[in-house]
Amino acid sequence: MSLCRSRFQRPYIHRIRLPGADHEVTLTIKQARFTAEGFASTVWDSSIVMAKYFERCAERYRGLRCLDLSAGCGLVGIVLGTLGADVTATDLPGNLPLLADNFNTNGVAARVVEHWWGSEAAPLLPPFDVIIACDVMYIHDAIGNLITTLKAVSTKDTEVFIAHGRNRQAEATFLAACVGSFAVTDVASDELDPLYQCSDVRVMRLRKC
Repeated sequence: MSLCRSRFQRPYIHRIRLPGADHEVTLTIKQARFTAEGFASTVWDSSIVMAKYFERCAERYRGLRCLDLSAGCGLVGIVLGTLGADVTATDLPGNLPLLADNFNTNGVAARVVEHWWGSEAAPLLPPFDVIIACDVMYIHDAIGNLITTLKAVSTKDTEVFIAHGRNRQAEATFLAACVGSFAVTDVASDELDPLYQCSDVRVMRLRKC
């Protein structure tokens, strides 16, 4: 357990090679301290897998409006911002200082905004070209509000990416709630980074019906 706690207390170092660059950019992602309530804001495997996915097709997302929903530490949004996307990142009030600090520390401009799933979406300035969310499948009762937010900030042209690891208790509830609103497909393993993928991380692509 001590090793696990140490992993989620130290800053996470993420290296990214920009298109056409001959050197790597190093991102430093601060994490929230371990508490009895769990990991409030940490870099989960699903966010690393998703970040590396976007790095593989970096040019595609340059200049697009991207929403990092319930961003946590902000890794994926920071990677997209580093690749040239226009990023809005949301989370609950208690996590916003850490989220904003991580964007600032890595020199990535972004709108960092409070948002509760299911609440008014207008302050987020939708719609977005790309929406991302990692490890959001853990509370059955929250899925309806998550779908409400996704519908409010997307169009039929929006790409929505949802990734999660072992903490997927509400996955079946989410998939059932998508019926009639979003078409869901899995991002195939050959689309993911060959080194940064694992069998217990699922990445889904959604399109509004």
